[in-house]
Amino acid sequence: MNKLMSVFMVILSQAVASLAFADAPQARIENRWFMMVTTKSTDPAREAEFNEWYDKIDIPDVLEVPGYMRARRGLGQRVPAFPQADLQDDEGRYVALYDIETGNMDKTIIDMLMASRRMEERGRSTSLLKVVERVYYRQYTPAYEAPNPKPPGKDSKSYLYLVRVTCCSDVVTEKRFDDWYDSTYLPAIMKTDGFVRATRYELYRVLMTEPKEVPPFLAVYEIEAESAEQALRGLDKVVSKLRSTGRMSDLYVEGGATMYLKINDVRRN
Repeated sequence: MNKLMSVFMVILSQAVASLAFADAPQARIENRWFMMVTTKSTDPAREAEFNEWYDKIDIPDVLEVPGYMRARRGLGQRVPAFPQADLQDDEGRYVALYDIETGNMDKTIIDMLMASRRMEERGRSTSLLKVVERVYYRQYTPAYEAPNPKPPGKDSKSYLYLVRVTCCSDVVTEKRFDDWYDSTYLPAIMKTDGFVRATRYELYRVLMTEPKEVPPFLAVYEIEAESAEQALRGLDKVVSKLRSTGRMSDLYVEGGATMYLKINDVRRN
């Protein structure tokens, strides 16, 4: 059995075992799920070839899997002025974000794994791909839209800011955190120039052959700005004001953040 088949069988066995949890609590937003895959090219000299494969082969194949509705790709940004969001050398340089609609997420995970196996058998995979992380989430709350978004400037680019949050020790604390986040934090953040939409997710399953700890919550911010630094500078001002006015919760603990320039956005036909 080759290495790729071994990886597939390990991941498939994890997904099959998870079917025992079919009676787990329903998703906060019914039938809305999310897959995040961080990757890098194994050969930086062939980065263009890697991106062509991802955009012309991988994404179209993934969007044929039942339930997969949208795929977005982002390129990690170096932002030295904001070390907390600066892409690290050991992180995936690229991210792929998939919006999923399904009433049976465990079956959809298996469908995706079977599709990956078929891609390998048909010679549609590539040795240039290194998966750094593969994580599934359930959508936690409705997307929060900016109340008065400004039209993008002529030099604006689209960014995806991914923030992981570590919280909470029990359901009571989680409720207190959610109340603060939804009533205080998000309304303040989404008044930042360029911030368009925020969607919150809750960890469902990490599908990696080697165990990896992942913070339980993820927020995805969609931003229009001239640069990643400009976007983060505006965000920093808002957070500083929350702290100075005593409105920043001590329950909010970031577990990692990365800014990505959006380089592709494809919806299922």
